Amino acid sequence: MVKNMKEKKRWGKKFKDNRNWVKYNEELVVRGEFLLDLKWVKSWYTELEEMNKGKVGAEYQYPESLIKLQAVWYQWIDYRGIEGITRKLVEIAKLPAFNDYTTINRRVNKLDVEFELPKDKNICVTADKSGMKFENSGEYRARMYGKRRKYIAVTITANPLTGDLLECDVSLEGTQLSESEIAEWNMKILMHRGYHIQKFWGDGSFDVHNLFDFCEEHEIETTIKIRKNAVFTEHSTRRDRELEEYRKLGYKKWAKKNKYGKRWCGTETIFSAVKRKSGEETRSHKLKNALSEARRKFWAYETMKKYAVRA
Repeated sequence: MVKNMKEKKRWGKKFKDNRNWVKYNEELVVRGEFLLDLKWVKSWYTELEEMNKGKVGAEYQYPESLIKLQAVWYQWIDYRGIEGITRKLVEIAKLPAFNDYTTINRRVNKLDVEFELPKDKNICVTADKSGMKFENSGEYRARMYGKRRKYIAVTITANPLTGDLLECDVSLEGTQLSESEIAEWNMKILMHRGYHIQKFWGDGSFDVHNLFDFCEEHEIETTIKIRKNAVFTEHSTRRDRELEEYRKLGYKKWAKKNKYGKRWCGTETIFSAVKRKSGEETRSHKLKNALSEARRKFWAYETMKKYAVRA
């Protein structure tokens, strides 16, 4: 018998949903159009010619635009099914040629996807980590053989004010850098590319002296939840000042003053959307391919989202 769980009371102002639902609904519909948008086919041979310039060995027969589209299809369809779709598109005279599932598998797993960065050079940043299952057999293996399959650790870096996904780092559980190290590294790359980071949001796992010092050095505002066991240092650092304010105001007033809840738009919202649409497990059996597949899930979601916004 399932007991009724007491609903946790929400504190703060009552949430008002001011979203333009007509516009948002249309964007969700247009994301589906992306799956069969074949405008790029006009440059099929031009793209192949460019890809094969100076190439040693066998030439490419299928452009990367096709492979990227098939990589998105793979979120819901296996490689043999993708071959069937591609073959049917050739039949109705939309594609010049189709590739078999072995070629699709090899090319998709070698695909080096990049996240499109915003044109506005003034950005805010947040980061967070979640886990994905390495195949969908972890619980069975644990129950039958007493061995738990390790998870794939996924750390995303995003702009919480716009919801833009900036980077996605994946690694096998226990082998990854800490969340704060990944966040600092990605912010360094963004600054190297000319971006000015105005503010960084993070939960308690980012309450690290090195990260606070980095943000202080580069004049980046911080809204990082302070750990309960935090103590002051001998020197007056950014983290000490944050700790003093945190203790003076208390969590709720501190969170309201610093708009701590904003980070959800760049963390939990993205994790929830990707896992809901593409699932939270990988299908690849090789670790290298599984890591690549996990990263492509987030790339595919971001690609379709931006396609709908531009339409």
